[in-house]
Amino acid sequence: AMSTSFVGPSALPVPEVMKGSVDSSAELEVAADYNYSNGDKTVDFYTRGYLPLFENRMAVSIDVIPYEWFETDTITRDARAARTESGKGGAGGDIYFYTDFQLIRNHQHLPDLLLQVALRTASGTNLHNARYTDGPGYFFDISAGKNYAINKNVLRLYLMGGFYAYQTYDLDHLQNDCILYGGGADLSFKKILVSQSLSGYYGYLNIGDKPLVYRASLRIKNPHFDWKFSYQWGLNDYGFQRFRVGVIYHLSSNILIK
Repeated sequence: AMSTSFVGPSALPVPEVMKGSVDSSAELEVAADYNYSNGDKTVDFYTRGYLPLFENRMAVSIDVIPYEWFETDTITRDARAARTESGKGGAGGDIYFYTDFQLIRNHQHLPDLLLQVALRTASGTNLHNARYTDGPGYFFDISAGKNYAINKNVLRLYLMGGFYAYQTYDLDHLQNDCILYGGGADLSFKKILVSQSLSGYYGYLNIGDKPLVYRASLRIKNPHFDWKFSYQWGLNDYGFQRFRVGVIYHLSSNILIK
């Protein structure tokens, strides 16, 4: 079945929860992941580029897992109808393109509002081992966020809702249409950002396509680059835990379009 219950950890991931605002800094992120489930161990590396435009009224970004190395046991291999007998191998990931539009920001009474539109290309490989789907997908969402001062620190609360769709190979249902949802909280200190969120999407084919994940991250801020440590735990229809360690480089502000 084409769902998070029967593919690799990065084939049909739950999108990150948006926080209602365009970030002000251009960034390049590079990270390493360890994904673990009872029958699948996957190591990969992740890259992301982010560029705010027009005085932070919008932003464009791109991310991809260029390559992963995996090892599955025979039970998982057979449940996914994977073809490689050893259950081991590698695969290239899908490329995601995002465009964010700031709808409301710094309004006296209303929360910040952000519209995100995202497209997934069919660039992922190794469909015959259920690593990626070899099919396109897209999603769009609106997120709302608001800051609250706590002493000299800042608490930001945010919610997200939208629509998520991806191509399947079922002739009766060529596309799975899903409700996308999420929410979370950030606590910002002078040099540290702590984030937690719950998010998921709710498919209608009932084939293990209702993933729900918890995410937590710690970001240590520096002038030129930040360290980021994050954890992801699959709570429903997603059997993986993920540990990620990355570095986020701040790109020069003179490349921004004003």
